[in-house]
Amino acid sequence: MSNYSLNGISLSGKGFKPGQFDNSNLAITGAWDMPARIGKTYHDWGNDLNNIEPYVLEEEIRFGGRDISLKLLIKANSKHQALNDIYSLYKDIDAFNGLVPLVSDKWGSWNVYVKAEISANYVGNGLAELTLPFREPIVNLNGTLPHGIPDFSPIVNGDNQPIFINDQPLNIGSINYDGYGIDGVKFKHIGITVLRMIGQFNRPAPKSFQSSSYSNEGFKITKSGIREILLTCLIIKSDYQSFISTIKSLYALFSKPGLRYITKENDALRDFFVKDGFSIKNVRVRDRVSAIMEVKLSEVSVSTNWGILTDATDTEILTEFGNIIIT
Repeated sequence: MSNYSLNGISLSGKGFKPGQFDNSNLAITGAWDMPARIGKTYHDWGNDLNNIEPYVLEEEIRFGGRDISLKLLIKANSKHQALNDIYSLYKDIDAFNGLVPLVSDKWGSWNVYVKAEISANYVGNGLAELTLPFREPIVNLNGTLPHGIPDFSPIVNGDNQPIFINDQPLNIGSINYDGYGIDGVKFKHIGITVLRMIGQFNRPAPKSFQSSSYSNEGFKITKSGIREILLTCLIIKSDYQSFISTIKSLYALFSKPGLRYITKENDALRDFFVKDGFSIKNVRVRDRVSAIMEVKLSEVSVSTNWGILTDATDTEILTEFGNIIIT
């Protein structure tokens, strides 16, 4: 159990204990989300060729804030005493005139303001539950880009002979031989396990239009918009610091200028950018840390015929790992 303070006021000292959000054993949620970008993030030219122009230069990438919620419990001697304790907390909050630090002695600190109504549910026997909605307008997205673990073992064919490309032997460190990851870094080296992709089979909706017609329903044939794919991933780390390191590496990856590319088994190679950030849900801290990440990929281009390495006769080259996939 963590102790929380708000603007230096100990919440446990005022009688409030941490609660738990659904599917989590923590009293805080939203604190690890990556914020959405602000400003215009792409332009849709409406053409068949180069339809989407993403704005992914360094000077074009800016981020907003994130919502953080804290769940608290108060156990008083009576309903009236619970009301007094809750109103005392409200009085403290009324005195805030700027951003204040929300601090957990275990999970970190965030500079926030109260952004909406604080909901309080009186359960009975002096027990009440509060949910405090905060906004962190300025988020530190500093992190280190994820990278794979170099392995310079040679890649061999079915006859156990080294495979050469341009007179150079292939090795595991020089090629992403399984092809599954982001920017050539395997998902497991990024620290995530992909649970599902949703939307990659869809045709995006046609763009909206305006028309007028007197005698019948108006219509207009328009091009489709941008395809957005929801990627749901599992994060499991041995401790909280490793979890934070993974989250920060994802900040760095998805805020990096330029496009990213993703490759996944039985799917296409997709160039994408992330404009809506990502959410971290269902955080559980026990002997290890687990969480669910949901991130929306905004697709710029797609290739369904990507990179299975073949020999001069167009025969697929197989190794002990399977096909060699060029990314």
